[in-house]
Order: sequence, then structure tokens, then C-alpha cells
Amino acid sequence: MSTEDRTAAAVSYRPAETPESLLDFHAPDGVSLQYYEITSLDGRSGPAAHLVPAEPLPDAPLVLSVHGSGGSIGSLPVRTLALGLSGRGVPVLAINTRQSGDAVNTDNFYATVRDIEAAYWTARSLGYSKIVLHGHSLGTSQVSYFAATHWHPETAGIALTGMFADLPWKSRHLLINDEATYRALTEEAVAAAQAGDFGRTLSTQMSWLGGRTVPVTAQHFLTYRRTGTAGARSIEWIARVPNPILMVRDQHDTVIHDFEPGWLEAALEQGISPSVTSVSLPSPEGTEGHRFDGSGESLVDTVAGWLAKLG
Repeated sequence: MSTEDRTAAAVSYRPAETPESLLDFHAPDGVSLQYYEITSLDGRSGPAAHLVPAEPLPDAPLVLSVHGSGGSIGSLPVRTLALGLSGRGVPVLAINTRQSGDAVNTDNFYATVRDIEAAYWTARSLGYSKIVLHGHSLGTSQVSYFAATHWHPETAGIALTGMFADLPWKSRHLLINDEATYRALTEEAVAAAQAGDFGRTLSTQMSWLGGRTVPVTAQHFLTYRRTGTAGARSIEWIARVPNPILMVRDQHDTVIHDFEPGWLEAALEQGISPSVTSVSLPSPEGTEGHRFDGSGESLVDTVAGWLAKLG
């Protein structure tokens, strides 16, 4: 038997062309933009946008940015932060995870975290030794889990925007809000998982944002939505994060309820983070607060100011 080392699995990345969905995504003046195709440990590949200021701020970290449900590099507020921060001298690596676009509500929570892990090691390979993780909406649960379970000295902090506190509880009691439907989803999802058919699309649709009913797979329901089994409970993970934490909510966010930041703050009272900053941003009536479309400039100001204080 050969004694040579063999690679069982690996993270890889390569330069890529601009994705068609991002043809209108342009770097600010003085910032270069390079796309990569990043492959996670399980073989899934997806795009990443690397924005590099010509004159980065001294000791500026790289911000690794993760979108929300069905979002992308180009969706708000990932787009706002990527362009705004890089224009101020902060490099950014924004990624599309495996639940981007039409893949929404199909993924496994733990598998999607592999995409963040792959992007993290890509950032390290690109030469960054100081990394701040940013997650938005659904991405906040994924980023919180990654930061809680991957203690790397290169991680300088995590920034959460439009953050859920307990997504399984919220899905059951506020989004679905019907025990008969919830029971049907649970029974069908459990049966699919027990049969090894994790990616099966359930025949029962799930009530989602805005009262819409949408298709959902067994693995998504069980890892994000089912109380008792889902891993997307930020209140479970955020206290385990050993880094500075920034949480930002727009005051007119109708997706994230006003009690959710307080719920997370309560969990953090027993946590190990050296500092916690929680901010509510004012915005005009009628704006889409979850996208920060009325408070985008304030969001960039807030995150940039917090980054500057990390040292």
C-alpha cells in the first residue's frame, strides 16, 4: 500500500467570468472586482465577488458577506455593503450560497455552512489574515453557526443585519401558524429523511414571507424550520461566538420583529463575546426595512465605524 498522502476532499477556487445575473454590479472608482468560482468540500460550486480597494485602510479586515433567503451578491443589503465598504477602503468577498435564487428553501442548513467555510479558506488563500463575517437575514443564522463552531484567530468579528433569533420557532408560530399544516410538513419531511431522500420536495407547501405558500424540501424544513431538530436557532449559537458582534436592524423591518434583537441580546448575556453592539437604524415610512433600502447609507456608516474600532 502506498504511503503517499491523498486528498479526500478539498476547497478550491478559480478566476471566473462575470455571472450574467451580475452584469449590472460594478465596482466603485478605485476598487477592482474579480469573480471567482469557489468549490466547497462536498463539490458544490458557486460564484464569489472579490472587491479590492486600490488603497485599503490600514489594518482593514476582509468582510466575507453572505446573503439571505434566495438572495445573491447583487441583492440588498449585501450589494450596498459590498460597494459602500470597498469604496471606503475595506476589501469584501461576497458569495452566493447554494440557496441563492431558485434554490431558496431547498438547501440543508449544515451543507450551506460549507459554502461559508469554503469562502473563508479562499479568503485565507488570497492572503487575508483578518476576516469579519457578515450575514444578512437567513445568512445570519448560517454565519452565527459557523463562527460558533469554527474558532479561528483570523476571525476579527461578525456583523449581522436583519437577524432572526429563533427561525424554527418563528416558522412554526408566526409564518406557518397552523398546526395541521405544520404537522403535515413534519410527518412528510421526517419520512423522506428516514428514506434517505433528503432533497425531496414535499407535497405540502410551506407558508412563507408575505403569506405566500412555497415549495420546500425535506432537508430545508428539518434543518431550518422544524422545532426540535432545526439548526437555524441563532439564540443557540450566538452566545458561543468568541468574537465582537454587531447587530443591525432597520426600524421598518417587517420581516424581523422588533423583539428579535432583544432576544439575541438576552442570549448574549451568558455568552463569551468580548463586545456586543446592537443598533436600530431610522428610516422613512414605507421603505423596505429588511433590505435597508431607506437606510443604506446609515448601514454602511454603522458597519464601517464598527470595523474601524476593531483595531
